[in-house]
Amino acid sequence: MDARPGTPPGSAVIVHGTWSNPGDMGWVRRLLEHAGVHVEAPDLPSHRSARAGLLEDADEVRRVIRSCPPPVVAIGWSYGCDVIGVAADGEGSVIRLIYAGAVPCRVGIDPERIRWVDSPPWITADYSAGTFVLDNDWWVYEEKGTTFPPDVQEHIRRNPRRPAAIRINTDPIPAAAWKSIGTTVLLGVDDELVTDEERRWAAETFDDVRAVDTDHFLLFHRPEVVAGVALEALRDAALPR
Repeated sequence: MDARPGTPPGSAVIVHGTWSNPGDMGWVRRLLEHAGVHVEAPDLPSHRSARAGLLEDADEVRRVIRSCPPPVVAIGWSYGCDVIGVAADGEGSVIRLIYAGAVPCRVGIDPERIRWVDSPPWITADYSAGTFVLDNDWWVYEEKGTTFPPDVQEHIRRNPRRPAAIRINTDPIPAAAWKSIGTTVLLGVDDELVTDEERRWAAETFDDVRAVDTDHFLLFHRPEVVAGVALEALRDAALPR
């Protein structure tokens, strides 16, 4: 990634995924701040209260977007992509949406969003509490976490996955900001969470879909790719029209 001095002024709002936390976005954040970009990484309400869901998350991210110096690039990772697709709708300061590890959601209710909550054995759903969470030890010591760089592994150990409100998968999608805002979709070649059907739809729908040589965890393995797209958008926005 080219992070040379003189990057045009602007902001990036980076939104974390399910069970995640703002610190997970730190590798992307540091690259952007090094390039002179104002960065905000909101902590989603759905990861602090079971009473919050997608709609409250979108409200919080919209508030952050409005607080940032324009132009603004909105970056989502995994579930964070769903959030920016709602939060950025109608926000004139947002010049680019960057979807990392997910394809944009269409308006409405998708039953597939809830079916995976308590199907895998490594996810525990507590319907009385209204939350679900990933088995952090399994993830870090047996599964994908074993592939992360050492500094990322240490971060995950210090910051275990947090329960998220089940409502993030049941709230309807009320808006699709990607219909009116330029969008880049970054998908890991080995991302098992993105289906072939979703990849085909994205390729048919968006002009800028990029295959990245990694898995679902672009923000850990390839943060320079995510940050680089944001810098491209901010530089393009500064060009004379």
